[in-house]
Amino acid sequence: MKKKRLLAMLLSAVLMTGALTGCGDTGGQTSSDGSSKTESSASASEAEGSEEDAEPSGAEAPDVSEATDAEWDTSKEDTITLCVINNFYTAGEKKLAEEYMKLHPETKVVVDVIADNDSYMTKMMTSMEGDRKNAPDIVHGNFLAAATTGNMEVAVSKGFVYDMTDMLDEENPYNNGKVRDAFEEKDLQEAFDGSGGVCLGFLPFDRIGFALYYNKTILDGLSLEAPTTWEQLVDVCGKLKEAGYNVPLSAGPETYRMIATLSDAFYRGTMDTAAYLAQPGDAIWNEETMSANVDFAYDESNPMCDKYLVRSTERQLKYKTENSYDNETNRQILDTFYQVAQYFPDNWIAADSTQAITDFESQISPLLYQASFNAGLILSDTNALPDDMKFEWATTQIERFENPPEGAGEQLRGLWALGNAMSIVGTEDADHLARIKDFYKFWYSKDGAKMCFEETLNNGNFVQGPCIIKGVTLDPELEQLLAGFETVSCAGFEGFLGIGETYRSADKPLYYDYMNKFCKGEITSAEYLQGVDPLCKNYVQDMIETGGFDLDPTTPDEPKE
Repeated sequence: MKKKRLLAMLLSAVLMTGALTGCGDTGGQTSSDGSSKTESSASASEAEGSEEDAEPSGAEAPDVSEATDAEWDTSKEDTITLCVINNFYTAGEKKLAEEYMKLHPETKVVVDVIADNDSYMTKMMTSMEGDRKNAPDIVHGNFLAAATTGNMEVAVSKGFVYDMTDMLDEENPYNNGKVRDAFEEKDLQEAFDGSGGVCLGFLPFDRIGFALYYNKTILDGLSLEAPTTWEQLVDVCGKLKEAGYNVPLSAGPETYRMIATLSDAFYRGTMDTAAYLAQPGDAIWNEETMSANVDFAYDESNPMCDKYLVRSTERQLKYKTENSYDNETNRQILDTFYQVAQYFPDNWIAADSTQAITDFESQISPLLYQASFNAGLILSDTNALPDDMKFEWATTQIERFENPPEGAGEQLRGLWALGNAMSIVGTEDADHLARIKDFYKFWYSKDGAKMCFEETLNNGNFVQGPCIIKGVTLDPELEQLLAGFETVSCAGFEGFLGIGETYRSADKPLYYDYMNKFCKGEITSAEYLQGVDPLCKNYVQDMIETGGFDLDPTTPDEPKE
Protein backbone atom coordinates (compact mmCIF):
# COMPACT_ATOMS: atom_id res chain seq x y z
CA MET A 1 0.00 0.00 0.00
CA LYS A 2 2.88 2.33 0.77
CA LYS A 3 4.04 2.10 -2.85
CA LYS A 4 0.64 3.05 -4.22
CA ARG A 5 0.21 6.02 -1.94
CA LEU A 6 3.66 7.31 -2.79
CA LEU A 7 2.96 7.18 -6.50
CA ALA A 8 -0.40 8.82 -5.90
CA MET A 9 1.31 11.74 -4.14
CA LEU A 10 4.00 12.00 -6.81
CA LEU A 11 1.49 12.02 -9.64
CA SER A 12 -1.64 13.43 -8.04
CA ALA A 13 -1.84 16.04 -10.78
CA VAL A 14 -0.63 13.74 -13.52
CA LEU A 15 -3.01 14.78 -16.27
CA MET A 16 -3.98 18.15 -17.55
CA THR A 17 -6.31 18.89 -20.43
CA GLY A 18 -4.48 20.41 -23.39
CA ALA A 19 -5.48 23.42 -25.44
CA LEU A 20 -7.08 21.36 -28.22
CA THR A 21 -10.85 21.05 -27.90
CA GLY A 22 -12.92 18.07 -28.90
CA CYS A 23 -14.04 18.69 -32.44
CA GLY A 24 -12.31 16.66 -34.04
CA ASP A 25 -4.18 6.46 -32.47
CA THR A 26 -2.11 -1.87 -28.01
CA GLY A 27 -5.47 -4.09 -17.19
CA GLY A 28 -8.03 -5.38 -15.13
CA GLN A 29 -10.96 -4.03 -13.32
CA THR A 30 -14.24 -4.63 -11.61
CA SER A 31 -17.40 -6.61 -11.93
CA SER A 32 -20.79 -5.48 -10.66
CA ASP A 33 -21.95 -6.88 -7.34
CA GLY A 34 -25.51 -7.06 -8.65
CA SER A 35 -27.03 -4.77 -6.02
CA SER A 36 -26.89 -1.66 -8.13
CA LYS A 37 -25.96 -0.94 -11.71
CA THR A 38 -23.86 2.01 -10.62
CA GLU A 39 -21.76 0.08 -8.13
CA SER A 40 -18.78 -2.19 -8.76
CA SER A 41 -16.41 -4.23 -6.65
CA ALA A 42 -12.82 -5.36 -7.24
CA SER A 43 -12.15 -8.70 -8.84
CA ALA A 44 -10.27 -11.29 -6.82
CA SER A 45 -7.30 -11.01 -9.14
CA GLU A 46 -7.15 -7.27 -8.41
CA ALA A 47 -6.83 -7.47 -4.63
CA GLU A 48 -4.06 -4.88 -4.57
CA GLY A 49 -6.05 -2.40 -6.61
CA SER A 50 -9.28 -2.38 -4.63
CA GLU A 51 -11.35 0.75 -4.11
CA GLU A 52 -10.34 0.93 -0.47
CA ASP A 53 -6.89 2.09 -1.49
CA ALA A 54 -7.96 4.39 -4.29
CA GLU A 55 -7.18 8.09 -3.98
CA PRO A 56 -10.07 10.35 -5.01
CA SER A 57 -9.92 11.40 -8.63
CA GLY A 58 -10.50 14.89 -9.92
CA ALA A 59 -11.46 13.65 -13.35
CA GLU A 60 -15.00 14.32 -14.49
CA ALA A 61 -17.18 12.21 -16.72
CA PRO A 62 -17.43 13.43 -20.34
CA ASP A 63 -20.13 16.00 -21.02
CA VAL A 64 -23.13 14.37 -22.70
CA SER A 65 -25.45 17.37 -22.74
CA GLU A 66 -25.61 17.23 -26.53
CA ALA A 67 -25.66 13.42 -26.83
CA THR A 68 -27.96 11.93 -29.44
CA ASP A 69 -30.71 9.48 -28.56
CA ALA A 70 -29.50 6.01 -27.64
CA GLU A 71 -29.28 3.54 -30.52
CA TRP A 72 -30.39 0.66 -28.32
CA ASP A 73 -33.53 -0.27 -26.47
CA THR A 74 -33.18 1.55 -23.15
CA SER A 75 -36.18 -0.29 -21.74
CA LYS A 76 -34.11 -3.48 -21.69
CA GLU A 77 -31.17 -4.29 -19.45
CA ASP A 78 -27.92 -5.63 -20.87
CA THR A 79 -24.35 -6.28 -19.76
CA ILE A 80 -21.07 -5.26 -21.40
CA THR A 81 -18.02 -7.29 -20.32
CA LEU A 82 -14.56 -5.80 -20.49
CA CYS A 83 -11.81 -8.46 -20.21
CA VAL A 84 -8.44 -6.94 -19.33
CA ILE A 85 -5.02 -7.82 -17.93
CA ASN A 86 -4.41 -6.94 -14.30
CA ASN A 87 -2.78 -3.58 -13.50
CA PHE A 88 -2.67 -2.02 -16.96
CA TYR A 89 -5.17 0.85 -16.70
CA THR A 90 -7.05 -1.18 -14.10
CA ALA A 91 -8.19 1.68 -11.87
CA GLY A 92 -8.96 3.88 -14.85
CA GLU A 93 -11.18 1.26 -16.44
CA LYS A 94 -12.99 0.80 -13.15
CA LYS A 95 -13.71 4.51 -12.98
CA LEU A 96 -14.92 4.56 -16.59
CA ALA A 97 -17.32 1.70 -15.87
CA GLU A 98 -18.72 3.43 -12.80
CA GLU A 99 -19.25 6.76 -14.54
CA TYR A 100 -20.75 5.19 -17.65
CA MET A 101 -23.30 3.25 -15.61
CA LYS A 102 -24.43 6.50 -13.99
CA LEU A 103 -25.23 7.83 -17.44
CA HIS A 104 -26.78 4.57 -18.72
CA PRO A 105 -28.25 2.61 -15.79
CA GLU A 106 -29.88 0.13 -18.18
CA THR A 107 -26.41 -1.10 -19.20
CA LYS A 108 -24.19 -2.84 -16.68
CA VAL A 109 -20.43 -2.75 -17.31
CA VAL A 110 -18.57 -5.73 -15.86
CA VAL A 111 -14.78 -5.70 -15.92
CA ASP A 112 -13.19 -9.13 -15.78
CA VAL A 113 -9.58 -8.99 -14.54
CA ILE A 114 -7.14 -11.66 -15.73
CA ALA A 115 -3.98 -12.07 -13.68
CA ASP A 116 -1.26 -12.19 -16.35
CA ASN A 117 -0.47 -12.46 -20.06
CA ASP A 118 -0.35 -16.26 -20.23
CA SER A 119 -3.69 -16.62 -18.44
CA TYR A 120 -5.15 -14.01 -20.75
CA MET A 121 -4.02 -15.90 -23.86
CA THR A 122 -5.71 -19.02 -22.51
CA LYS A 123 -8.86 -17.03 -21.82
CA MET A 124 -8.91 -15.70 -25.38
CA MET A 125 -8.53 -19.18 -26.88
CA THR A 126 -11.34 -20.71 -24.83
CA SER A 127 -13.65 -17.70 -25.26
CA MET A 128 -13.52 -17.85 -29.04
CA GLU A 129 -14.32 -21.56 -29.28
CA GLY A 130 -17.73 -22.87 -30.32
CA ASP A 131 -20.73 -20.55 -30.08
CA ARG A 132 -18.75 -17.89 -28.14
CA LYS A 133 -21.63 -17.41 -25.67
CA ASN A 134 -19.14 -16.64 -22.91
CA ALA A 135 -16.93 -14.37 -24.99
CA PRO A 136 -16.27 -10.90 -23.50
CA ASP A 137 -17.18 -7.75 -25.45
CA ILE A 138 -14.02 -5.62 -25.29
CA VAL A 139 -10.59 -7.28 -25.17
CA HIS A 140 -6.90 -6.73 -25.82
CA GLY A 141 -7.19 -7.42 -29.54
CA ASN A 142 -3.51 -8.16 -30.08
CA PHE A 143 -3.72 -10.98 -27.53
CA LEU A 144 -6.95 -12.34 -29.01
CA ALA A 145 -5.48 -12.35 -32.52
CA ALA A 146 -2.23 -13.97 -31.38
CA ALA A 147 -4.11 -16.67 -29.46
CA THR A 148 -6.66 -17.53 -32.14
CA THR A 149 -5.52 -16.70 -35.66
CA GLY A 150 -1.98 -15.31 -35.54
CA ASN A 151 -2.88 -11.89 -36.95
CA MET A 152 -5.52 -9.19 -36.67
CA GLU A 153 -6.86 -9.25 -40.23
CA VAL A 154 -7.74 -12.94 -40.01
CA ALA A 155 -9.36 -12.36 -36.60
CA VAL A 156 -11.53 -9.66 -38.22
CA SER A 157 -12.37 -11.77 -41.26
CA LYS A 158 -13.48 -14.65 -39.01
CA GLY A 159 -15.76 -12.32 -37.07
CA PHE A 160 -13.78 -12.59 -33.85
CA VAL A 161 -13.05 -8.85 -33.94
CA TYR A 162 -15.33 -6.02 -35.11
CA ASP A 163 -14.00 -3.87 -37.97
CA MET A 164 -14.08 -0.25 -36.76
CA THR A 165 -13.48 1.31 -40.19
CA ASP A 166 -17.06 2.58 -40.64
CA MET A 167 -17.27 3.52 -36.95
CA LEU A 168 -14.72 6.29 -37.58
CA ASP A 169 -17.36 8.42 -39.29
CA GLU A 170 -20.00 7.86 -36.63
CA GLU A 171 -20.76 10.63 -34.14
CA ASN A 172 -19.10 10.43 -30.73
CA PRO A 173 -21.56 12.17 -28.38
CA TYR A 174 -18.89 12.35 -25.69
CA ASN A 175 -16.42 14.26 -27.84
CA ASN A 176 -18.61 16.71 -29.81
CA GLY A 177 -17.62 15.33 -33.18
CA LYS A 178 -17.00 12.17 -35.13
CA VAL A 179 -15.00 9.28 -33.72
CA ARG A 180 -12.08 10.02 -36.05
CA ASP A 181 -11.85 13.61 -34.80
CA ALA A 182 -10.17 12.47 -31.57
CA PHE A 183 -7.11 11.25 -33.49
CA GLU A 184 -4.40 12.42 -35.82
CA GLU A 185 -4.88 10.81 -39.23
CA LYS A 186 -1.32 9.43 -39.15
CA ASP A 187 -2.14 7.51 -35.97
CA LEU A 188 -5.28 6.07 -37.53
CA GLN A 189 -3.24 5.01 -40.56
CA GLU A 190 -0.76 3.28 -38.25
CA ALA A 191 -3.62 1.40 -36.57
CA PHE A 192 -4.97 0.46 -39.98
CA ASP A 193 -1.53 -0.82 -41.02
CA GLY A 194 -1.42 -2.83 -37.79
CA SER A 195 -4.52 -4.68 -38.97
CA GLY A 196 -2.98 -5.73 -42.26
CA GLY A 197 -4.15 -2.65 -44.16
CA VAL A 198 -7.54 -4.22 -44.87
CA CYS A 199 -9.49 -3.40 -41.71
CA LEU A 200 -9.32 -1.52 -38.41
CA GLY A 201 -9.29 -3.96 -35.51
CA PHE A 202 -8.73 -1.36 -32.78
CA LEU A 203 -8.39 2.38 -32.23
CA PRO A 204 -5.10 3.84 -30.96
CA PHE A 205 -4.95 4.85 -27.31
CA ASP A 206 -1.31 5.24 -26.28
CA ARG A 207 2.25 4.51 -27.33
CA ILE A 208 4.89 2.18 -25.98
CA GLY A 209 8.63 2.14 -26.50
CA PHE A 210 11.82 0.49 -25.30
CA ALA A 211 14.92 2.13 -23.90
CA LEU A 212 18.06 1.34 -21.96
CA TYR A 213 17.56 2.22 -18.29
CA TYR A 214 20.90 3.04 -16.67
CA ASN A 215 22.08 3.60 -13.10
CA LYS A 216 23.65 7.04 -13.41
CA THR A 217 25.12 6.82 -9.91
CA ILE A 218 27.10 3.68 -10.77
CA LEU A 219 28.18 4.88 -14.21
CA ASP A 220 29.34 8.23 -12.85
CA GLY A 221 31.28 6.44 -10.11
CA LEU A 222 33.14 4.44 -12.78
CA SER A 223 33.57 7.48 -15.08
CA LEU A 224 31.39 5.85 -17.73
CA GLU A 225 29.07 7.73 -20.08
CA ALA A 226 25.58 6.53 -20.88
CA PRO A 227 25.90 4.60 -24.18
CA THR A 228 24.14 5.87 -27.28
CA THR A 229 25.83 3.65 -29.90
CA TRP A 230 26.05 -0.13 -30.17
CA GLU A 231 29.81 -0.10 -29.75
CA GLN A 232 29.52 2.05 -26.61
CA LEU A 233 26.97 -0.36 -25.16
CA VAL A 234 29.30 -3.31 -25.74
CA ASP A 235 32.18 -1.36 -24.17
CA VAL A 236 30.19 -0.26 -21.09
CA CYS A 237 28.94 -3.82 -20.49
CA GLY A 238 32.53 -5.10 -20.61
CA LYS A 239 33.79 -2.46 -18.19
CA LEU A 240 30.95 -3.11 -15.76
CA LYS A 241 31.82 -6.81 -15.87
CA GLU A 242 35.46 -5.94 -15.09
CA ALA A 243 34.26 -3.77 -12.20
CA GLY A 244 32.59 -6.80 -10.58
CA TYR A 245 29.03 -6.66 -11.88
CA ASN A 246 28.37 -10.25 -12.92
CA VAL A 247 25.21 -9.28 -14.83
CA PRO A 248 25.90 -5.84 -16.31
CA LEU A 249 22.65 -5.72 -18.29
CA SER A 250 19.48 -7.14 -16.79
CA ALA A 251 17.13 -8.56 -19.39
CA GLY A 252 13.76 -10.29 -19.53
CA PRO A 253 11.80 -11.90 -22.38
CA GLU A 254 10.85 -8.48 -23.78
CA THR A 255 14.52 -7.90 -24.56
CA TYR A 256 14.01 -9.78 -27.82
CA ARG A 257 13.11 -6.27 -29.04
CA MET A 258 16.86 -5.62 -29.17
CA ILE A 259 17.15 -8.37 -31.79
CA ALA A 260 14.26 -6.75 -33.66
CA THR A 261 16.27 -3.52 -33.79
CA LEU A 262 19.28 -5.35 -35.24
CA SER A 263 17.10 -7.27 -37.72
CA ASP A 264 15.75 -3.97 -38.96
CA ALA A 265 19.27 -2.59 -39.51
CA PHE A 266 20.27 -5.60 -41.61
CA TYR A 267 17.05 -6.25 -43.54
CA ARG A 268 15.50 -2.88 -44.30
CA GLY A 269 17.71 -1.95 -47.25
CA THR A 270 18.28 -5.42 -48.64
CA MET A 271 15.00 -7.33 -48.37
CA ASP A 272 13.00 -7.77 -51.57
CA THR A 273 9.85 -5.70 -50.94
CA ALA A 274 7.76 -8.26 -52.84
CA ALA A 275 8.52 -10.70 -50.02
CA TYR A 276 6.72 -8.66 -47.38
CA LEU A 277 4.73 -5.72 -48.82
CA ALA A 278 1.26 -5.89 -50.36
CA GLN A 279 1.57 -5.35 -54.12
CA PRO A 280 -0.77 -4.05 -56.84
CA GLY A 281 -2.79 -7.01 -58.07
CA ASP A 282 -2.94 -8.69 -54.67
CA ALA A 283 -6.37 -9.75 -53.51
CA ILE A 284 -6.10 -7.41 -50.52
CA TRP A 285 -4.87 -4.44 -52.58
CA ASN A 286 -6.46 -1.08 -51.80
CA GLU A 287 -5.00 1.82 -53.74
CA GLU A 288 -6.20 4.40 -51.23
CA THR A 289 -4.57 2.84 -48.20
CA MET A 290 -1.61 1.05 -49.80
CA SER A 291 -0.33 3.55 -52.35
CA ALA A 292 2.89 4.08 -50.36
CA ASN A 293 3.84 0.49 -51.23
CA VAL A 294 4.02 1.20 -54.97
CA ASP A 295 7.62 1.13 -56.20
CA PHE A 296 8.86 1.61 -52.64
CA ALA A 297 12.63 1.77 -52.17
CA TYR A 298 14.25 2.29 -48.78
CA ASP A 299 15.97 5.65 -48.31
CA GLU A 300 18.65 5.42 -45.60
CA SER A 301 18.69 9.21 -45.29
CA ASN A 302 15.00 9.23 -44.33
CA PRO A 303 14.38 6.81 -41.44
CA MET A 304 10.62 7.53 -41.63
CA CYS A 305 10.35 6.55 -45.30
CA ASP A 306 8.73 3.17 -44.56
CA LYS A 307 6.52 4.31 -41.70
CA TYR A 308 3.15 3.78 -43.40
CA LEU A 309 3.74 0.76 -45.57
CA VAL A 310 1.26 -2.11 -45.46
CA ARG A 311 2.68 -5.59 -45.02
CA SER A 312 1.21 -8.71 -46.54
CA THR A 313 0.90 -11.61 -44.12
CA GLU A 314 0.50 -14.03 -47.01
CA ARG A 315 3.63 -12.84 -48.82
CA GLN A 316 5.67 -13.16 -45.62
CA LEU A 317 4.37 -16.67 -44.98
CA LYS A 318 5.20 -17.64 -48.56
CA TYR A 319 8.76 -16.36 -48.15
CA LYS A 320 9.25 -18.18 -44.84
CA THR A 321 7.95 -21.41 -46.35
CA GLU A 322 10.33 -21.25 -49.30
CA ASN A 323 13.47 -20.09 -47.46
CA SER A 324 15.57 -21.36 -44.57
CA TYR A 325 16.00 -19.31 -41.40
CA ASP A 326 19.64 -20.36 -41.48
CA ASN A 327 21.13 -17.79 -43.83
CA GLU A 328 24.10 -15.43 -43.78
CA THR A 329 22.08 -12.34 -42.83
CA ASN A 330 20.54 -14.03 -39.81
CA ARG A 331 23.95 -15.31 -38.73
CA GLN A 332 25.32 -11.76 -38.89
CA ILE A 333 22.39 -10.43 -36.84
CA LEU A 334 22.82 -13.04 -34.13
CA ASP A 335 26.61 -12.67 -33.99
CA THR A 336 26.13 -8.93 -33.49
CA PHE A 337 23.49 -9.54 -30.83
CA TYR A 338 25.84 -11.89 -28.97
CA GLN A 339 28.24 -8.99 -28.36
CA VAL A 340 25.74 -7.71 -25.79
CA ALA A 341 23.70 -10.85 -25.02
CA GLN A 342 26.71 -12.52 -23.40
CA TYR A 343 26.21 -10.07 -20.53
CA PHE A 344 22.53 -11.02 -19.97
CA PRO A 345 21.40 -13.13 -16.99
CA ASP A 346 20.97 -16.87 -17.50
CA ASN A 347 17.63 -17.95 -18.99
CA TRP A 348 16.58 -14.36 -19.68
CA ILE A 349 14.38 -15.44 -22.58
CA ALA A 350 12.06 -17.52 -20.36
CA ALA A 351 12.38 -15.60 -17.09
CA ASP A 352 9.85 -13.30 -15.46
CA SER A 353 10.65 -9.68 -16.33
CA THR A 354 9.92 -8.82 -12.68
CA GLN A 355 13.27 -10.34 -11.75
CA ALA A 356 15.08 -8.20 -14.30
CA ILE A 357 13.48 -5.07 -12.86
CA THR A 358 14.32 -6.14 -9.30
CA ASP A 359 17.97 -6.67 -10.27
CA PHE A 360 18.12 -3.13 -11.64
CA GLU A 361 16.35 -1.58 -8.64
CA SER A 362 18.60 -3.44 -6.18
CA GLN A 363 21.66 -2.30 -8.18
CA ILE A 364 22.79 -5.85 -8.98
CA SER A 365 22.62 -4.82 -12.66
CA PRO A 366 23.50 -1.22 -13.60
CA LEU A 367 21.70 -1.51 -16.97
CA LEU A 368 18.20 -2.69 -17.91
CA TYR A 369 16.57 -2.96 -21.32
CA GLN A 370 12.86 -2.52 -20.71
CA ALA A 371 9.61 -1.00 -21.97
CA SER A 372 7.92 2.27 -21.13
CA PHE A 373 5.03 0.43 -19.48
CA ASN A 374 7.33 -0.28 -16.52
CA ALA A 375 8.66 3.27 -16.18
CA GLY A 376 6.01 4.29 -13.65
CA LEU A 377 6.60 1.15 -11.60
CA ILE A 378 10.37 1.70 -11.50
CA LEU A 379 9.89 5.37 -10.63
CA SER A 380 7.63 4.41 -7.74
CA ASP A 381 9.93 1.65 -6.48
CA THR A 382 13.11 3.71 -6.59
CA ASN A 383 11.49 6.70 -4.92
CA ALA A 384 10.36 4.38 -2.10
CA LEU A 385 13.87 3.08 -1.42
CA PRO A 386 15.53 3.97 1.92
CA ASP A 387 17.84 6.96 1.66
CA ASP A 388 20.97 4.80 1.86
CA MET A 389 19.80 2.74 -1.14
CA LYS A 390 18.60 5.53 -3.42
CA PHE A 391 20.30 6.13 -6.75
CA GLU A 392 19.86 8.35 -9.77
CA TRP A 393 18.72 6.72 -13.00
CA ALA A 394 17.68 7.73 -16.49
CA THR A 395 17.00 6.26 -19.93
CA THR A 396 18.85 6.41 -23.23
CA GLN A 397 18.43 5.11 -26.77
CA ILE A 398 21.05 3.06 -28.58
CA GLU A 399 20.72 5.08 -31.75
CA ARG A 400 23.32 3.84 -34.24
CA PHE A 401 26.36 1.82 -35.15
CA GLU A 402 29.63 3.72 -35.18
CA ASN A 403 30.95 1.20 -37.72
CA PRO A 404 27.99 -0.66 -39.24
CA PRO A 405 28.60 -4.35 -39.99
CA GLU A 406 28.62 -5.23 -43.66
CA GLY A 407 25.10 -5.04 -45.05
CA ALA A 408 23.64 -3.10 -42.11
CA GLY A 409 22.40 0.47 -42.01
CA GLU A 410 23.95 2.95 -39.60
CA GLN A 411 20.82 3.97 -37.68
CA LEU A 412 19.37 1.62 -35.08
CA ARG A 413 15.61 1.99 -34.94
CA GLY A 414 13.78 0.78 -31.85
CA LEU A 415 10.12 0.52 -30.91
CA TRP A 416 7.80 3.49 -30.63
CA ALA A 417 4.48 1.97 -31.56
CA LEU A 418 0.79 1.93 -30.73
CA GLY A 419 0.25 0.30 -27.35
CA ASN A 420 -3.07 -0.61 -25.75
CA ALA A 421 -4.97 -2.30 -28.60
CA MET A 422 -8.53 -2.67 -27.30
CA SER A 423 -10.86 -4.43 -29.72
CA ILE A 424 -14.59 -5.07 -29.82
CA VAL A 425 -15.48 -8.75 -30.14
CA GLY A 426 -17.77 -9.43 -33.10
CA THR A 427 -21.47 -9.96 -32.42
CA GLU A 428 -24.61 -10.23 -34.58
CA ASP A 429 -26.76 -8.64 -31.86
CA ALA A 430 -27.22 -5.08 -33.16
CA ASP A 431 -28.66 -3.76 -29.89
CA HIS A 432 -25.77 -5.22 -27.89
CA LEU A 433 -23.17 -3.94 -30.38
CA ALA A 434 -24.61 -0.41 -30.18
CA ARG A 435 -24.09 -0.41 -26.40
CA ILE A 436 -20.53 -1.74 -26.68
CA LYS A 437 -19.62 0.89 -29.25
CA ASP A 438 -21.14 3.63 -27.12
CA PHE A 439 -19.06 2.65 -24.08
CA TYR A 440 -15.99 2.45 -26.31
CA LYS A 441 -16.69 6.00 -27.56
CA PHE A 442 -17.09 7.17 -23.94
CA TRP A 443 -13.64 5.71 -23.17
CA TYR A 444 -11.98 7.07 -26.33
CA SER A 445 -13.11 10.66 -25.89
CA LYS A 446 -10.82 13.38 -24.57
CA ASP A 447 -12.43 13.44 -21.12
CA GLY A 448 -12.81 9.67 -20.95
CA ALA A 449 -9.16 9.07 -21.81
CA LYS A 450 -8.12 11.76 -19.34
CA MET A 451 -10.15 10.06 -16.63
CA CYS A 452 -8.65 6.67 -17.46
CA PHE A 453 -5.06 7.94 -17.27
CA GLU A 454 -5.56 10.04 -14.17
CA GLU A 455 -7.35 7.40 -12.14
CA THR A 456 -4.85 4.75 -13.20
CA LEU A 457 -1.81 6.73 -12.12
CA ASN A 458 -3.37 7.96 -8.89
CA ASN A 459 -3.90 4.34 -7.89
CA GLY A 460 -0.40 3.13 -8.70
CA ASN A 461 -1.34 1.10 -11.77
CA PHE A 462 0.68 1.08 -14.98
CA VAL A 463 0.25 3.22 -18.07
CA GLN A 464 2.10 2.16 -21.19
CA GLY A 465 3.13 5.60 -22.42
CA PRO A 466 1.74 8.96 -23.55
CA CYS A 467 -1.87 9.17 -24.67
CA ILE A 468 -2.63 9.51 -28.38
CA ILE A 469 -6.10 11.03 -28.08
CA LYS A 470 -6.12 14.75 -28.85
CA GLY A 471 -6.19 17.08 -25.86
CA VAL A 472 -4.76 14.67 -23.27
CA THR A 473 -1.25 15.27 -21.97
CA LEU A 474 0.72 13.91 -19.04
CA ASP A 475 2.24 15.70 -16.10
CA PRO A 476 5.58 17.28 -17.17
CA GLU A 477 7.59 15.00 -14.84
CA LEU A 478 6.19 11.86 -16.43
CA GLU A 479 6.32 13.36 -19.93
CA GLN A 480 10.05 13.97 -19.43
CA LEU A 481 10.58 10.44 -18.18
CA LEU A 482 8.75 8.90 -21.14
CA ALA A 483 10.51 11.16 -23.67
CA GLY A 484 13.54 8.87 -23.41
CA PHE A 485 11.54 6.11 -25.08
CA GLU A 486 10.66 8.03 -28.21
CA THR A 487 12.51 6.81 -31.28
CA VAL A 488 11.95 5.92 -34.92
CA SER A 489 10.21 2.56 -35.04
CA CYS A 490 11.83 -0.40 -36.77
CA ALA A 491 9.89 -2.11 -39.53
CA GLY A 492 9.42 -5.48 -37.86
CA PHE A 493 11.73 -7.89 -39.67
CA GLU A 494 12.37 -10.05 -36.60
CA GLY A 495 9.86 -12.61 -37.90
CA PHE A 496 12.31 -13.48 -40.67
CA LEU A 497 14.81 -14.39 -37.95
CA GLY A 498 12.43 -16.51 -35.88
CA ILE A 499 12.38 -14.26 -32.82
CA GLY A 500 9.42 -13.44 -30.62
CA GLU A 501 6.07 -15.23 -30.59
CA THR A 502 6.86 -17.40 -33.60
CA TYR A 503 6.69 -20.80 -31.95
CA ARG A 504 4.04 -23.33 -31.00
CA SER A 505 3.61 -23.65 -27.24
CA ALA A 506 5.04 -27.18 -27.36
CA ASP A 507 8.12 -25.90 -29.22
CA LYS A 508 8.92 -22.96 -26.95
CA PRO A 509 11.02 -24.93 -24.43
CA LEU A 510 13.28 -26.02 -27.30
CA TYR A 511 13.50 -22.43 -28.56
CA TYR A 512 14.41 -21.23 -25.06
CA ASP A 513 17.08 -23.91 -24.79
CA TYR A 514 18.68 -22.94 -28.11
CA MET A 515 18.63 -19.23 -27.18
CA ASN A 516 20.16 -19.84 -23.75
CA LYS A 517 22.92 -22.01 -25.20
CA PHE A 518 23.66 -19.41 -27.84
CA CYS A 519 23.88 -16.53 -25.34
CA LYS A 520 26.26 -18.61 -23.18
CA GLY A 521 28.48 -19.23 -26.19
CA GLU A 522 27.80 -22.96 -26.15
CA ILE A 523 26.52 -23.08 -29.75
CA THR A 524 27.17 -20.91 -32.81
CA SER A 525 24.64 -18.72 -34.58
CA ALA A 526 24.48 -21.30 -37.37
CA GLU A 527 23.73 -24.10 -34.91
CA TYR A 528 21.05 -21.96 -33.28
CA LEU A 529 19.38 -21.21 -36.62
CA GLN A 530 19.55 -24.82 -37.77
CA GLY A 531 17.88 -25.83 -34.53
CA VAL A 532 15.02 -23.33 -34.62
CA ASP A 533 14.33 -23.56 -38.36
CA PRO A 534 11.92 -26.53 -38.11
CA LEU A 535 10.28 -24.98 -35.01
CA CYS A 536 9.62 -21.75 -36.89
CA LYS A 537 8.27 -23.69 -39.87
CA ASN A 538 5.79 -25.45 -37.54
CA TYR A 539 4.37 -22.08 -36.50
CA VAL A 540 4.28 -20.83 -40.09
CA GLN A 541 2.29 -23.89 -41.12
CA ASP A 542 -0.22 -23.23 -38.35
CA MET A 543 -0.60 -19.62 -39.57
CA ILE A 544 -1.17 -20.81 -43.14
CA GLU A 545 -3.83 -23.34 -42.12
CA THR A 546 -5.66 -21.00 -39.73
CA GLY A 547 -5.72 -18.13 -42.21
CA GLY A 548 -6.67 -20.35 -45.12
CA PHE A 549 -3.78 -18.95 -47.16
CA ASP A 550 -3.09 -20.61 -50.51
CA LEU A 551 0.22 -18.69 -50.75
CA ASP A 552 -0.93 -17.00 -53.95
CA PRO A 553 -1.36 -13.33 -52.89
CA THR A 554 -3.43 -12.54 -55.98
CA THR A 555 -6.29 -14.85 -54.98
CA PRO A 556 -8.74 -14.37 -52.07
CA ASP A 557 -8.37 -16.64 -49.06
CA GLU A 558 -10.94 -18.18 -46.74
CA PRO A 559 -9.92 -18.46 -43.06
CA LYS A 560 -10.39 -21.82 -41.44
CA GLU A 561 -13.61 -22.10 -39.43
